[in-house]
Amino acid sequence: MRRAAPGWAAASLALTVTLAGCTPADSGPGATASSTAGPVTVVGGTRPEEQLLARVAVRHLQNHGVNAVMGEPSTVPWGAAGDQQVAIVDSLAMASEVAPAALAGPVPTPSPSPTASAAPTAGASPATGGPSPGTGSPTRTASPTDPAPASPTGHPTATGTATPLPDGDPAADAAGTTAIVVDHLPEGTEVIGESAGTLRLQAVTTTATAGLYSMEELGDLNGLCDRMVFTPEAAGALETRRLEVLAGCEPDEWIAPGEDGPAADLVTGRADVAMLYGTDPAIADHALVPLGDPERILPEGRVLLVADPQDVPGTATGALGELAGQLSGEHLAELQRLSAGPDALPPEEAAQYWLVSAGLEQAPERWF
Repeated sequence: MRRAAPGWAAASLALTVTLAGCTPADSGPGATASSTAGPVTVVGGTRPEEQLLARVAVRHLQNHGVNAVMGEPSTVPWGAAGDQQVAIVDSLAMASEVAPAALAGPVPTPSPSPTASAAPTAGASPATGGPSPGTGSPTRTASPTDPAPASPTGHPTATGTATPLPDGDPAADAAGTTAIVVDHLPEGTEVIGESAGTLRLQAVTTTATAGLYSMEELGDLNGLCDRMVFTPEAAGALETRRLEVLAGCEPDEWIAPGEDGPAADLVTGRADVAMLYGTDPAIADHALVPLGDPERILPEGRVLLVADPQDVPGTATGALGELAGQLSGEHLAELQRLSAGPDALPPEEAAQYWLVSAGLEQAPERWF
């Protein structure tokens, strides 16, 4: 067994060692499912971390005596749930696909723009006229004669003239996003497990950009976005309206991520702001700064395990619920780290390492 990459002593997935006494009798809702009806198939999405989680789920089921196999990756894994198939679903990704309007929620009519003659307020940043850290007044404005320092992408930014912001409802929280997607699951299926940690969409930037414009929260983007480049392009399809109206931020351009991903685009100066899950390990790896979102302008979700509970053994539903309970924010980040990058482990090793570190599998002899 190869040692995991440095810094990953707390993260890993899957199982190659069978737990002692892990063949309990079937019980629960799926106890009537025939053990000879065929294997339980686990279907995940196409992202590397989703495939690794599917492999972890298969191995965890096998360790509990369940005949389980990997299914083919799917761009719509929720559609595969049922008929002895368990789907691993990113509720945020699913909601943005099947019910984007419900996920975004109602967006109020924007407030009028401030007059050009408005004087700077006490809360304006000396460098840009933009908001100072920790302040959230929606009516801050700055003099249009303020200098326009260049952003890391080389684009001059706006002068820092803030837009008055209306009050708006928060975006869906994790429970709300789950409720949205439940109505779009295949008939007869339901959520049999959900991650303990949330998938929170966050606006992330570099420490240099955050320091240059005194940004700590989404509201601090107010008046600074009209020449900024955001990534990835797919996030803009859902989030542009909420950012524009509730954060005073209308980016100049949304671009597709480069070959090395959105986080690398920030580091190389290809983009100013990236929309990432807060569990993305690249945030810590590149010392990036997530902008706070106390008003929940951006939505959150969870990883869901979806199946027909009458169509899988009760042992399987219990094991999958146990697995979901260990999917904290830290362990979700570890899934991403173990499944991508130059130090990624082979899937079987990564799965075993993760399960051992999550306390779901006994460490083999000579484990190090």
